Amino acid sequence: MLTLAVAESQQQLVDQLVQGSVKALTGVTLWRQEDGTLALQSWSGTVQEEGKPVPLPGAPNYRLGWTPEAPLPASVQAMLGLRLLYLDALNEKLELSDQLSTLHHAALTDPLTGLGNRRAFDADLEASEAAHEDFGVVFIDLNGFKALNDKFGHALGDSLLRGYGVWLSRVTHERAQVYRLGGDEFVVLVHHTVLSPEAFSIWAMERLQIPFVDDVSAAIGIAWRHECENVRAVLSLADQRMYAVKKADAPTTATQERRRFRTST
Repeated sequence: MLTLAVAESQQQLVDQLVQGSVKALTGVTLWRQEDGTLALQSWSGTVQEEGKPVPLPGAPNYRLGWTPEAPLPASVQAMLGLRLLYLDALNEKLELSDQLSTLHHAALTDPLTGLGNRRAFDADLEASEAAHEDFGVVFIDLNGFKALNDKFGHALGDSLLRGYGVWLSRVTHERAQVYRLGGDEFVVLVHHTVLSPEAFSIWAMERLQIPFVDDVSAAIGIAWRHECENVRAVLSLADQRMYAVKKADAPTTATQERRRFRTST
């Protein structure tokens, strides 16, 4: 009985019936009834015609057949029913946990690039602030992306965004986390760097550019936590510096670029 009570699967239950719990049994089949249909769940012992499956106490969806057709102790049947209910509840819990994990991941992931999204960025930013870390924020907006997207279509534009996301993740590996906020805007949260802010700025302006597409470039703005009084000010400063770079790169533009990212909550 104890071995039945600690069985970790349906197969272990039927194996234990044949191998030890009820020595007279030579074959066991376990069935589950769904919508009026019996489906075989597991079996153990010799391959022969087991007796007619009978409902198990406490687990009416399950049926048990066995050979030879001798009385099976009620205590054994009751233990089987209880253990099957427990295993069902455990499996349901694991399935729900997997579903919640999948939903949680989807809620924090940009579906196009696989990078973290704005929600993930906000959560990680708050965590860095709570840990009293001196972090940096790099805002990136792609110059020329709209023109390329309009000329060659969204498929090429999406491919560029995915490729640039891969590039950012590769060149900032172990230094930072990369996010896509939407459209052609990306942000990098810098945690660990041996470079000074000045040296990092020089590195970023060169390495975070787009190396594989003509007529598309990255406008980059960088701000550090120690420069500002609060975390919102860091976002605002990086945003201002990014658009200062964008304006300097396009001095003849008559209309101001649309600012899709706002730092206010």
